[in-house]
Amino acid sequence: MRNIHIKGIVTSLFLLILSAVLLYLTLTIIREPFIGLEVRENGGKYFVEAIEPAGQAIVKGIAIGDEIVEVNGKAADEYHYLNKFFSVEKAQTVLVMHNDGTPALVSFSKGWNGEHSASELLIQLYLPLISLVLFTGLSTFLYRKRKDDRAALMLMLFFVIIGLSYYSSAASYRSDLVGYSIMYVALPFIPSLFLLFMNSYLKRYDVDFISKSWMIGLFGISGIVQLGCLIYVWTDLIPGKIFLFIRMIYYGTLLVGNFLCIVLLIKKYLFYRNTKLNSLFKITLTSHIVAFTPFTVMNVLPLFFGYSQILPAAFTAPFLFVLPVVYFYLLTSNQLFDIDFILSRFRYYTSLAIIPAIIITFVLTAIMKSQSSISWIMMFQIFTIVYIGITLFLYVKEQIDHKFRPKLFKSMYSYQDSLDRFSRKIARVMKRADLEEVLKQELNELLPVNRIDFLLVDQAEAVVKPIGETAEEQGTAIFLLQVSETLKVGEMVELPHGLGLVMGRQRSKYHIVWIGSKTNHTRFNSDELRWLKTMANYASIVFENLYLIEGLIEDLESEVQKEQTTSPWVLRLLFCLSENERRKLAADLHDSALQDQLLWYRKLESLIMDHPLSDKLGQELEDIKEGLLDVIHQIRETCNELRPPLLKEMGVVEAVESIVEHSQMRDNFAIDFRPKMFHRELNEEQITAIYRIVQELLRNAAKHAQANLVTLELEQRKDEIYFRYVDDGKGMDVDYMKASFEHMGLSGIKERVTSLEGEISFRSKLGNGLEVVISLPETITTGRSERGLMRDSYLIG
Repeated sequence: MRNIHIKGIVTSLFLLILSAVLLYLTLTIIREPFIGLEVRENGGKYFVEAIEPAGQAIVKGIAIGDEIVEVNGKAADEYHYLNKFFSVEKAQTVLVMHNDGTPALVSFSKGWNGEHSASELLIQLYLPLISLVLFTGLSTFLYRKRKDDRAALMLMLFFVIIGLSYYSSAASYRSDLVGYSIMYVALPFIPSLFLLFMNSYLKRYDVDFISKSWMIGLFGISGIVQLGCLIYVWTDLIPGKIFLFIRMIYYGTLLVGNFLCIVLLIKKYLFYRNTKLNSLFKITLTSHIVAFTPFTVMNVLPLFFGYSQILPAAFTAPFLFVLPVVYFYLLTSNQLFDIDFILSRFRYYTSLAIIPAIIITFVLTAIMKSQSSISWIMMFQIFTIVYIGITLFLYVKEQIDHKFRPKLFKSMYSYQDSLDRFSRKIARVMKRADLEEVLKQELNELLPVNRIDFLLVDQAEAVVKPIGETAEEQGTAIFLLQVSETLKVGEMVELPHGLGLVMGRQRSKYHIVWIGSKTNHTRFNSDELRWLKTMANYASIVFENLYLIEGLIEDLESEVQKEQTTSPWVLRLLFCLSENERRKLAADLHDSALQDQLLWYRKLESLIMDHPLSDKLGQELEDIKEGLLDVIHQIRETCNELRPPLLKEMGVVEAVESIVEHSQMRDNFAIDFRPKMFHRELNEEQITAIYRIVQELLRNAAKHAQANLVTLELEQRKDEIYFRYVDDGKGMDVDYMKASFEHMGLSGIKERVTSLEGEISFRSKLGNGLEVVISLPETITTGRSERGLMRDSYLIG
C-alpha cells in the first residue's frame, strides 16, 4: 500500500510539473513574437543566414544577406542572445542594413497584440498543440488499458517526450531558456526510449533487441552532452567556441542514436525475414525510416556539419507522428497491417509524383526567379514540398475514391456486380448456346447498343457467317476477314460499327460477339471497355472448356457408334471424368469461395464487435452477417453434394448412412436403411456409384414419389453386391417410366449400373410405389482385353 501511495504522489507531482511547464511554454509562444532569423558572424559583423517560415522577419521585409547593425538601440555585438545563440529573438528593435545599402529600423511588439500571422500561429502553436493533445490522449488510453505492461509504459513516455519536444520547439525558436533546455534534454532521449520500448515489446517474442551495455553507453554519452548544453544555456561558464563543439556532439548523438535504431532494425529484419516476425520488423523498420529520415537528413545532418537546415523543422517534424501511430497500433492490435501492400502503393505514388513535381518546381522557380534570386537549397525545398504534397494527394484521392466513389458513381460499380453475376451464371453453363445466351443477356442489361450478334469467322474458307446483306454487315465481315490473322482469344477488336469480343477458337474458326454501336451515339467509355475486356476473358475461358468437352463427347459418341451399343468402359470413363470434375469443383469452391466468405464473415464480425455502431447500421450489418452465414452454409452443402468428404475412408455402409441422415433432415418421408455386414472392402469406384445411386433415388423420391416410407437394403453376397430400393409412393406406369428416364434421373442410374457391368430392374404400378433392384459384380472384367485400355478407376482418385 505504501508503494502505491508513493507511486501516486510521484505521478501527481510529475503531472503538476508537466502542467506548469506547458503553461509557461504556451504563455511564451503567445507573448513573445517569433522573429525567425538565423545569424552568422563574419569579420565582427552579423549577417542574416536563414529565415524561418512564418516568422516576423519575413513580414517586416528582412532578407537573407542583410546586416544586423543594432539591436535595441545598441551595437549588435552587445546583444546577449546574438552573442550566445546567434539569434535576435526577444529584441524590440533591430536596425538592418539591406543588401542594396538602405537601412531600416524594424520593431517587434511583445505581448498579445494581434500581429501574429495565421501561418505563425499554425506552425508555432496550433500544430504543436494538436500533436501534444494527440500524444497525451494516446498515453492516457495506454495507461488505462495497459498500465501493468512495461512496454506500454515505455511507449507512453515515448509519446510524452515527442509531444513535449515538438511543443517546446516553438519556445526554443524564441531563444527561451526553458524551451532550449527541454529540446537539449528531450530530443536525445527519443532514440533511447525507442530502444527501451523495442526491448520490452520484443520480450513477448523471446527476442533481445539491444544489450544493456549498449543502452548504458548510449544513455551515458547522451547525459554528458545534455549536461554540457544545459550548463551553456543557463551559465556563462562555457565559451561559445567550445559550445559549438558540444552542440556538434549533440547533433552527432541524435544521428548515432537514429542510425543505431535503423541498423538494429535492419539486422533483426534480415535475421527474421523468413519467420513469422518478418512483417513486424518490416513495419517497424519502415515506420522508423519514414519518421526520422526527413528530420535527420534535412535538419540534424546539415547542422552537424555547420550548414543551414535544408528544410525548416516545421515541415520535417510532423513525420515523427508516424512512430506513435504505428507503435500504438502494434501494442493495442492483435493483427498487423499489410506493410507489403502499403509499400507497393508508396512506390507507385512516389513514381507517379516525381515528374509532375519536377515540372511544377521548374515552373515555380522560373516565376520566382523573375522577381528575386533563388538558391539551389530553396529549389530543393520547393521540390520536396511539392513532391510530398502530390504523393499525399494521390494517397488521399485513392482513399476518397474507395469510400465515396461507389456512392457517387453507382453506375460504375454496376459493372463489378455484372461481373460477379456473370461469373456465377457461367459456372452452370454446359453448352455453347447457353454461354451465348448468358453473355447476350448481360450485355443487353448494361449497354444501350443496337445489336448483339454471334459470328463465326472461318479463316480457311474466308467466310463470316451468319451475315446479312446490309452495308454495315458486309463491311464488318470484310473487316474481320482482313484482321483474322491478328485475332486473339479473349481480346477485344474495334470494328467499323461497334466492337468485337473474341470468345474462342476452333482450329481455323473464330467465334466473335459483335456488339453494335451505342443507341445514344456515344463512344464506349473506359469503364465500359474494361468491363467488356474482362467479360471477353471470362467467356473465352468457358468457351475453350466447352470446346474441349464437346470434342471429347464427339469422340466418345463416335466410338460408341462403332460399337453399336453403349460400351460399359465408355460409360465408366464418362462417370469417372464427371466425378473428377465434381471433386475439382468442390475443392475450388472450398479453397477459394468458401474461404473468402469465411474471411469476410470474420472481418465483419470483428468490425461489429470492435467499433461503436448506430442501431440502424448495426442491424443492417447483422443482416449482412446472417446472409453471409447462409451463403457459407450453401457453399458447404454444395461441396458435400459434389464430393462427399472421406467417401473411401467411410466405406459403403457409412457413406449411405451419411446421405440417409442428411436426407432425413431435409425430406418429409421416413427412411429404413437395412445394411448387412460387408466382408470385403469395395473400391472407391463402386462406393461412389452406390452413393450416387442412393442420392439420385432419394432425390427422385422427394420430388415425385409422395412416399411416407423408403426402405433401402444393401448387402454383399457371394460374388455380387445386392441393393434394393422400395417406397410406398404413388408409383407410376412402367411404360411411361421408361419414356421419362431422362427427366427423372433414373436413366443416369441405369447407365451407372451398366458401366459397372451390373443389372437393374424397375417394378412399379400406379398407387403401388416403386421398387428398384440392383446387382453389381464384385469384380469388373472390362479392361485392357476389350479396349486395349488400362482400367480407368484411377480417374476417381
